Amino acid sequence: MGETIKLQAADGFTLDAYRAAPRGTPRGAVVIAQEIFGVNSHIKAVCDGYAADGFLAIAPALYDRVEPGFDVGYAPADIERGRALRGKLGWPEVMADTAAAVQAARAAGPVAVIGYCFGGGVAWLAGTRIPGLAATIGYYGGPWTEFKAEAPKCPSLLHFGAKDAMIPVALADEMRTLHPAIIAHVYEADHGFNCDQRKSHDAFAATLARARSIGFLTAVM
Repeated sequence: MGETIKLQAADGFTLDAYRAAPRGTPRGAVVIAQEIFGVNSHIKAVCDGYAADGFLAIAPALYDRVEPGFDVGYAPADIERGRALRGKLGWPEVMADTAAAVQAARAAGPVAVIGYCFGGGVAWLAGTRIPGLAATIGYYGGPWTEFKAEAPKCPSLLHFGAKDAMIPVALADEMRTLHPAIIAHVYEADHGFNCDQRKSHDAFAATLARARSIGFLTAVM
């Protein structure tokens, strides 16, 4: 089990974060960027999983600037609430809060940012704007189209769902062309395939993507 900690961004804003520590010496650290649903039970479980694999994991509450403590499930009403709050966030503030988590994680060694949906975009942007990252990994990132022209400054891995109506699978080839050094995998799965609390969960795709992510981290950290 992890714990809730406080982080302070460069502009002085204080936000919550979920922190899960491994047993023994960490092999590095991962900052987990949430979906639009907040740092909910799924994101905490993701952190716990990476901690079990030997990484210090920190998930900053990126919605704290607009609704502190936001934590919902995956019902249609939850989706609407999450989208509404997402529209109130500014990317400079999101990056400041992500950078605060990265700074808090540095004591454990090299730091990677891993994100899902909204957080997939956060991870990509972190790789282009936050210096000193070991890697970024993004799953079906909604904001990828918006920021595809920004070049990552660290190794980057992307996971796409071929059945994802929100993020066109053609974007995988486009981003490979724009940034030949990145790795992009496509799965016969829908948006949100990694989350076992969603109807779109695909156990095979989630397991394969997780194995590839761990292998990627092992190679670069």
